[in-house]
Parts: sequence; C-alpha cells; structure tokens
Amino acid sequence: EYELASAIRQATTRQKARIAFLEGHGELQEMETADIANALSAQYDVSRVRIDGRVDALSTKNEGMRYRVNNFEALIIAGPDSTFSDRDRYVIDQFVMNGGRILWCIDAMDPHLDSLRQRQFSMATARELGIEELLFAYGARLNKDLVLDKSCAPIEIFTQPYGNQRKLERFPWYFEPVSVPQSAHPIVANIDPVHFRFAGTIDTIGVDSVRKTVLLTSSPLSFAQQNPVRVSLSIVEMDQGFERRSTPHLPLAVLLEGSFRSAYYDRLPGAIRSDKDVAFRERSPRTAQLVIADGQVIANRVDAAKGMYYMLGFDRYANAKLYGNRELILNAMNYLLDDRALISIRSRAITLRPLDADQVEQR
Repeated sequence: EYELASAIRQATTRQKARIAFLEGHGELQEMETADIANALSAQYDVSRVRIDGRVDALSTKNEGMRYRVNNFEALIIAGPDSTFSDRDRYVIDQFVMNGGRILWCIDAMDPHLDSLRQRQFSMATARELGIEELLFAYGARLNKDLVLDKSCAPIEIFTQPYGNQRKLERFPWYFEPVSVPQSAHPIVANIDPVHFRFAGTIDTIGVDSVRKTVLLTSSPLSFAQQNPVRVSLSIVEMDQGFERRSTPHLPLAVLLEGSFRSAYYDRLPGAIRSDKDVAFRERSPRTAQLVIADGQVIANRVDAAKGMYYMLGFDRYANAKLYGNRELILNAMNYLLDDRALISIRSRAITLRPLDADQVEQR
C-alpha cells in the first residue's frame, strides 16, 4: 500500500520538496550517506550545500519581500566534527526562523576511534561544535556523555590464541545501544530497533512555544558516563553492574515542534536588525526539528576497498539488514515535511483477529 501511494505521489507531484545535506564542518561524506540520500531522492530533490559564511547559502532575499525565502524545505546536519563559525550558525538560525526544518544527527563526544583501533582503548572527549546555543534556544541540550546499554549490538574481538590461531569471539558492545521504539508516534511506530554508535543523551529545555516528544530511549538497563569517558575493548569482559546503577530510558532522540525563537534575538546590534537586506526574523512560523544524539545513526556501512556501500541498517555479522535506521530517517523526513499520508500508511498496524475455534466448531 505504501509503495503504491508513494508511486502515485511521485507521478502527480509537480514540484518536489528540497532537502540539503550540510557540508563544510566535517559532516559525513557523501558515500557514508549514499543509501539514505538515494532513498530520499525517490520523493524529494536531494542535494548538498556549504554555507561558508554566505548569508544567501540557504535563503534568498527577494525584492519587495520583508523576509528571506528558504532555498530548501529541510536541512540534514549529519555528524559534524568541527566548530561552526558564528556566521554559519546565524545562517542556520535564520533558516529555521523562515520555516525550515532540520534533522540534527550530532555527536557531542569524540570517541577517537583511531586510538581505539591501534591501542585497544581511547579517551572520549567533548566536541565543541558551537551549535549548542542554537539547540538550547530551540529547546534541547546535548549532554557531554556516552550511553552504555545492556541492549546493544555485538562486536567481534580476537581473544587468546586457540592452538596455532587466534580465536575470534563475539561480545556485547555496550557503547552501541540498540533502541527498541516504545512510542506510538508515527516516526517510530512499527519500525525495527534502531542501532546507535557512541550515542549521548538529550535534555529538554522549557520553551513554552515548543512541544518536545521523546521518540527513542535507551533500555531499562543503561546508564550514561560523563566526559571524559574511557573507551576500552576490555569492557566486554567486565561486569558493568547494570542491575545496580542503571538510569532507565535515557532520551536519545527528541522531536521539537512549534514556533522557535531566534538564538540571536537579543544579540544583534540594532543597525543589523533593521537592515532590510539582512531581513532578520526573530520568531519562526510553526515548524519542526528532530535532534538525535548520534551522528552515525544515519551513516551506512562503506566498503572502501570495493568502492561500495551497504543499506542503512545492515549488520555485517548477520550479513543482513536488521535495524530500522533507514525507516527512522525516511519517516522523520516525511513527518518534518508534512507528508502525513505516506507516514500514516507506513506506520499503520494491522491487527489479526482470529476466530474463536470453539464457536466455529459449534456453528
């Protein structure tokens, strides 16, 4: 039913909504988001964009109009690892103020995976991206921590030699939580568990005009370690004491909906605020943003040697697609862009009601 409705929509839509993947701050490379970009391109016009301090990178000021008009309906910010300049932050803020939607997939901590591969351990430290003030103004705060969860993906590690060969064994890797959706919200309804890698937690901030909905959480047996965090492969052999010190259901993904107030409303000089070419906007119309405390949740596995990538949600140990990351992102973009008809079909639950065997036999 969804495929039929999607095909009809594609054939009858004259102008597709525009989605842009942001570049220029160490975001995921094009190959790492190729699968979800291809999936989205069936419904939307998908491109990549760099701001580089240009005020008109995401919007255009048309003659005679009071405010700027966005060049895209939605923006995806996937896994940045370097600081956003103040001009770039301002451009993103005004994109939201003009009604733009944003999917934030952000790593607040850097696990330093190169050190982990070489030395079997590393120290995860906080990333200073500069976007914290934007998210805080919109109603969310990314905490500088890492979640350890008993419900997690596996990892294969070489253990003690077995005869003349090293033995490869599989262990639970607590730094990669697998979140089973509990919410009935259409973004996460009826999707497979979502695989996170080195995820953090999110706090919601009291902003009266914004409604916050927690979409994904950790399991009841989980806890968060604060910055800095020692990441070691030896953790697989240790008792983490989840039964003794767990903090259940830590928020990993939060939906923000409503009218957002600019993070710059009390910071711009009066001359700039009144400049018609700048067209500063203090408050947005009703719009939405989704904040996910993991930059890798949108990344597909890449085989650089073969020059190929795998479907988002693919598990290399099972050699099959196990996780619902792909459906999560597709549902999220459908919801953010108000494609409620499509998302309602995909999230529809069909309840089987078997006949009473005794009554059937009697009649």
